[in-house]
Amino acid sequence: MRFKVNEFCRMLPHKTKRGAAALARLKAYEGIPAPFDKIKRMVIPDALKVLRLQKGHKHCLLGRLSSEVGWNHYDTIRELEKKRKERAQVAYERKKQLNKLRVKAEKTAEEKLGSQLDVLDPVKY
Repeated sequence: MRFKVNEFCRMLPHKTKRGAAALARLKAYEGIPAPFDKIKRMVIPDALKVLRLQKGHKHCLLGRLSSEVGWNHYDTIRELEKKRKERAQVAYERKKQLNKLRVKAEKTAEEKLGSQLDVLDPVKY
């Protein structure tokens, strides 16, 4: 979703070349856009709310704030995020199961090919 210039008039000097270039580079999305929804999520400890906010300071969530001022897609995004988390959980369980099978297969292969692996080790095959 791209915002219009008039929404950022007060915050960005859009009439200057520098501001216009900054506005052209700006992209805002609802939820997680298509190329990034398949990428593994990472936790950045320096960005955690628990570590960054001081005790007693007020804060708000952008989604809740937006929905209070008229954004109509908060419930949709929350529902889609719930579905994404369910799919990710299924994929994670499958990955764990495949990893167990791989470890089991490696042990079985090592037991059956133990003497042959000793011959291949010095060659680094």
